[in-house]
Amino acid sequence: MRSAVQWAQPVLRDRLASWLHRPERSWTATVAPRLVARATATDDTWWRTETVTFTSTSVAVAAVRGRGTDGRYMVKVPWTGRAVEGLRRQTEVLDLLRADPRLPALRPVLPYCAAQGEIDGRYYCVEGALRGAPASGMMLRRTRRGALLASAGRVIRDLHAQTRERTLLDRAAVTGWVDAPLRRLEEFFARHPRGGRLLDPVRRLREELMVALVGRTVHTSWIHGDFWPGNLLATSLDGQVTGIVDWDQAADRQLPLHDLLHLHVLARRLARGDELGEIVVHALRHGIDRTLDVPAGEVADWLDDIPPRPALLLYWLRHILLFLDSEGDHDDPRWVRSNVERVLVNV
Repeated sequence: MRSAVQWAQPVLRDRLASWLHRPERSWTATVAPRLVARATATDDTWWRTETVTFTSTSVAVAAVRGRGTDGRYMVKVPWTGRAVEGLRRQTEVLDLLRADPRLPALRPVLPYCAAQGEIDGRYYCVEGALRGAPASGMMLRRTRRGALLASAGRVIRDLHAQTRERTLLDRAAVTGWVDAPLRRLEEFFARHPRGGRLLDPVRRLREELMVALVGRTVHTSWIHGDFWPGNLLATSLDGQVTGIVDWDQAADRQLPLHDLLHLHVLARRLARGDELGEIVVHALRHGIDRTLDVPAGEVADWLDDIPPRPALLLYWLRHILLFLDSEGDHDDPRWVRSNVERVLVNV
């Protein structure tokens, strides 16, 4: 069992970020009503900032509410170059998905950018607020967890089904998923004191995944890319997903298993406090279905005839690379030991 502090680490990190970045939050709180007024062609005195948070990805997010029925908006101001790239990338993805005639059912849960631009040299985006509350807190309540996971699964599987295509995994395609990320991992360990002992497992992993994947024909589709309860909004009464946020990691012609595994792996992490590496190692030893408490037939549908072990390792590789390339956990030795080294010594 994990302590409440360990369960709450992601939440505490965001709270610490907010506390440390009071000047950025204050500035954003001041300009946000003006930006909403500009986006809606209204008077800025109609709007007020309710709250401002500063995320671990260096984005100040202001919730702005209007008088009467004027609605609610989220004003996002990134404060690093990487954060700017991520927010611009999300805007581009959402424009593509909203314009896709195959996805009418997805549009109600997508954020939309009402306006974007620069103020005082800083990029910003004004988004229409989606209804619902963050779903991560609901994962701690068993009575809501099942309904939330079922609703989230239905929504994301519809995205996968409507955009899917049969894809032959030739060497070029698999190299992008396997070889390039593993080279990035080798570069990472080359700079760390104890990294040399992990180079052999990285090489074995490369060979295993290339052999397992090249030549297979699978379904690929659009994926969200970071589909976990923290990026979902839901109604607290019935656990129905009402919004999906943070689309900057989305991509097309990817494996749907990434979204479905990530949803259930992170649900277990939130509910039980297990580290990602601990969950992956347990699933390698005991099976994905038993580890995530999901019927074996459902897991088989996720994997689309890819064997469970390479599918799980491919998911793990993609996810840990997102963190190693981020501005948060890449320099956290405890995170690296628990989530990267732990898996590599068990492959």
